[in-house]
Amino acid sequence: MTSGKDGLLSLLERSGDDEASLDLKILKEEFEGEELEKAVKRRADGEPLAYILGYRHFYKECYKVCPGVLIPRADTEIAVESALKFLGINEMATGDLLNIPSYGKDLSDISFADLCTGTGCIGISLSNEIVRAGGKAMGCLIDISDTAISVAEDNVGTQALKPETLRVIRHDVLTGIPELGKLDLILSNPPYITNAEMEDLDKVVKDHEPDLALRAGEEGMDFYGPLAGIAMKLLKDGGALIVEHGFGQGDLVREVFVKAGLQDCMTIRDYGNNPRVTIGIK
Repeated sequence: MTSGKDGLLSLLERSGDDEASLDLKILKEEFEGEELEKAVKRRADGEPLAYILGYRHFYKECYKVCPGVLIPRADTEIAVESALKFLGINEMATGDLLNIPSYGKDLSDISFADLCTGTGCIGISLSNEIVRAGGKAMGCLIDISDTAISVAEDNVGTQALKPETLRVIRHDVLTGIPELGKLDLILSNPPYITNAEMEDLDKVVKDHEPDLALRAGEEGMDFYGPLAGIAMKLLKDGGALIVEHGFGQGDLVREVFVKAGLQDCMTIRDYGNNPRVTIGIK
């Protein structure tokens, strides 16, 4: 019976799973010797590849990740694209993004918050694109998790083009409104998985990624009312709230936004053609 590294490598190679084979290839490129053996064992035991590598690419940057913080997904990039279209700096916009109205404000003084920030990938990516367009943004990245706060601070230091313009703050958005002043944009990828859906999640996600960043009550809607309330208090007139949600939650999120007083509410499909982001204007 084979054991050790060779046995673990053979396990993945024989699986016939294309994803496993790709993961194995990546691990071989990143590790060698005993470190490779440990890494392959972690992956064979179901741990997400991003946690093993310690990073995940998102939009144009490469973000630090670790157990205890949500791994950035490609689907979430549509939130960044939506914000850029709103600010008038997304020349490659297609599909539903074309329906987003233009803010019409100069980019020299944009203020925003990224609530439930996790790794900070949304806020940092937005800030960097504003800088690349010749503008200036002041942003606050907010989360309740100490692990997320630490990781977001590290990512600001390594990935932000203007790290001095970004603050990382610990705050529970379900308990009150943070003191941030008036904002042009609020973005959030909050928890939105229902209690029932949590039971059926892929074990790689359910057993390894933080419940705190995934679970949002019986309907998965625990955060959208509070987020809409924060938006109505903190957004400047004409500013936008942009949130990610599950593909079946767009109608519910728009209802919450309209009830809170937001206008021109619309849901944007991601590049997999799934309703993914909803935007509302103050």
